[in-house]
Amino acid sequence: MGHIFRTGVTACDVGGSLVFLDLPRDRYFALGQDAREACLRLIDRVPPKPDDLAIIDRLIARDVLVRVDRDARPVLCLPAPRLRSSAHDGAIRVARGSVIVALGRYMFAIAELRIRPLAHILCDIARAKRDLRAYADRASDAAALAASFTAADRVMTVLDRCLPRSIALARSMIARGLAPKIILGVKLRPFEAHCWVQHGDCLVSDGLETIAPFTPVLVL
Repeated sequence: MGHIFRTGVTACDVGGSLVFLDLPRDRYFALGQDAREACLRLIDRVPPKPDDLAIIDRLIARDVLVRVDRDARPVLCLPAPRLRSSAHDGAIRVARGSVIVALGRYMFAIAELRIRPLAHILCDIARAKRDLRAYADRASDAAALAASFTAADRVMTVLDRCLPRSIALARSMIARGLAPKIILGVKLRPFEAHCWVQHGDCLVSDGLETIAPFTPVLVL
């Protein structure tokens, strides 16, 4: 008998605090101290304290954990590939047509997020990556797309645009045979979430300094 996070629930450790993402319900949440410590003991396979069983039952009732008929434990979000560079390069010249395509994908992603759950959109992207017959490994294509979306940013006025931007950029990369990773990260004090796109060890959607404060809670 074991326990795992309910499907769609992921978590990360941010300086000793557990932060959860419930993707199907499109929400972030944290646990109180007792529940957090009991959950960490469960994750680390540390012998439970007397109150832990009751706390675990409450987490099951809250639909955070589920029991399984095997030896299993919850696992925190695996780290994203270590970043060594950013694809952003102000020297890259961008064709007008590429910017127009980026803007079209950008606006489609904004509209789609208004009518479709994020979980469904990310599932579509994961399926599209699986359907790639062969992964391309062209850093120049990733850099060109990064430049196109940077140029598109000068036209877009949407606030909190990292999510539609990442979705649009990931789809553009898949269309070129590239297999991107979409990462959702969080930070505390104050709480903030951010979304970015990587290609291998290269950051495509941001500068390295932008994502440095964030801990990945979902790597797709």
